[in-house]
Amino acid sequence: MNNNTISVVFADSSHAHYAPRICELIYESALQRGTGIAKRSPEYIAAKMTGGKAVVALDGERLVGFSYIECWGHGDFVATSGLIVDPEYRHMGLAEQIKRRTFELARRRFPYAKLFSITTSLPVMKLNSRTDLRMETGTEKYYLKKLCHNFVGKFYSGIWII
Repeated sequence: MNNNTISVVFADSSHAHYAPRICELIYESALQRGTGIAKRSPEYIAAKMTGGKAVVALDGERLVGFSYIECWGHGDFVATSGLIVDPEYRHMGLAEQIKRRTFELARRRFPYAKLFSITTSLPVMKLNSRTDLRMETGTEKYYLKKLCHNFVGKFYSGIWII
């Protein structure tokens, strides 16, 4: 297993069969970290893939990572979400590759949107600080909180905006 054999691609309907495994990885990660991460159904994840709003990382046929985009305000705001890397493939820089590819997907689909990341995960916060994101603390954070509240249920403290 090395980074040279991994491809990070825009997901489509051919990847939908990975949805149950993605849900398992997200759930296992939440248990391990002791966080209240939003549980996602395989149907929800598959819909992101078939709708062209997801990225998968594959080592051959093995799913090793995933992320998707969520939009609000008629595409004015787009969040990256659900970033997960198989534990056996962590510490290889794969999360950053997936995050950057997810940003690329968001820019292609919604070129004029404000991109952001909402997270409680310390590793994702560190990753966000290495990418083009900055921490938001002011009025924009309040607006995003109001805009996204119905989707995320509770609001997270870490909002990162491009």
